Amino acid sequence: MSSSIDYARFREAFGEEPGILPDGEVLGSSEDDWDAVFAMLRASDWKVTSGDRISPLPQTRHEIAAGESFAVWPVAGVQVNFFPGPEMVYFDIDLRELVNQAAMDGLTDLMKRLGDTLGRDVVILEEGAGEPPILRYSPASSLFTLN
Repeated sequence: MSSSIDYARFREAFGEEPGILPDGEVLGSSEDDWDAVFAMLRASDWKVTSGDRISPLPQTRHEIAAGESFAVWPVAGVQVNFFPGPEMVYFDIDLRELVNQAAMDGLTDLMKRLGDTLGRDVVILEEGAGEPPILRYSPASSLFTLN
């Protein structure tokens, strides 16, 4: 899948000295959404591993120890870390791994699938920052917006 987001413009949006681990979240999500996320990931063709980076993803969020994360590789070389917990669907990315358009397309494919699965906007924010998002996917319009 090729996204409408240009890799170079995405990287520029973070400025000259970005944090290396931007945050991602599904807006308005809750603990109840994790099982749908797990089902979507198991149905995908992506590599998905639990916290040890070897074992497969458990069936439900409740099978992951508190504070443990899991990883998804939507494209080779791009690891997205998810942090299941009692709040929102939350993840982070490593800007150092987003090195070309193929990596960007892998990230946007993951964002689109998350948004479409949960029917909620998915955003990427600067590391540790709140609004405004750098990138937003809206399932209502099926569009990405880059700020």
